[in-house]
Amino acid sequence: MWKKKGLVHTCNIYGTGYAQDAFIDILNDKVWRIYYSTRTKDVVSYPYYIDVEAGNLLNKLYISETPLLTPGRPGTFDDCGITPTSIVKIDEHRKYLYYCGWNRKVTVSYSLSIGCAEIIDDKICRKISEGPIMERSIYNPIAVSAPMVVKDNGIFRMWYISFLSWDKFNNKREPIYVVKHAISDNGLDWKCDSNICIDAEYYGEAIGRPWVIIDDGIYKMWFSTRGIEDYRTKDGNHYMIGYAESKDGLEWERRPDKFSFTTSDSGWDSEMLEYASVTKVANKYYMLYNGNAFGKTGFGYAELVSE
Repeated sequence: MWKKKGLVHTCNIYGTGYAQDAFIDILNDKVWRIYYSTRTKDVVSYPYYIDVEAGNLLNKLYISETPLLTPGRPGTFDDCGITPTSIVKIDEHRKYLYYCGWNRKVTVSYSLSIGCAEIIDDKICRKISEGPIMERSIYNPIAVSAPMVVKDNGIFRMWYISFLSWDKFNNKREPIYVVKHAISDNGLDWKCDSNICIDAEYYGEAIGRPWVIIDDGIYKMWFSTRGIEDYRTKDGNHYMIGYAESKDGLEWERRPDKFSFTTSDSGWDSEMLEYASVTKVANKYYMLYNGNAFGKTGFGYAELVSE
């Protein structure tokens, strides 16, 4: 069972509290870095990080107060915000940090594309390019986002969300999205298709922020799932965390029988749960996740323990 360990971090640099989409990068046997995004009162996202004691995420060793990256110049794919969602080691000195780039739109609220930054020696962070490494296309006509990238037998594999539509509900357009898959030889040039990894089980279900680990030959995915009706409220079809397994990373089966995690009776994660990331270290599993208001109350963590 998963045992909640508590709230790790909120960010008030911009006076909003948001700390979303957190994930761990293991720097060494003493320090783990946690990347996340916060947002301004004007709803512009910025990437930050904290360093914590390895295995004890509640012990914060360093809190970054300067954003890793800033939004692009007007007209670029990330001119309204940057949300990092995964990281991959390239060599002894370089890592690729994958992120969502935000644009505001007219006919719908926003659009998303996927960008990449290069991290040098865990100190320097710079964008690979002004343009996205993946954007809407013949296979993804509306938007792509939330890249989860792993290196699997020399091949880069990405699980990401693809927008299917903006459906009108109660006089407001709401996004519907699913999880898809792409591959790359270098982590920058991606091949994708129309196949869906995790599809909706009912009308209006949106499936977001996939997180994948390869564990004992099994592909394991945690994802966020919500309905279209009143999903911003505690009593509505709010976000919860789902789980699926696959033998090849392409065909997935939801396995609610293997994952149980619910809201607390009170406090920061009592209304919804979302944006999980899971890291396995020395046969221990650590899960970061967001709670109420899509991360406005920060992120916490849980450990998988034997019953």
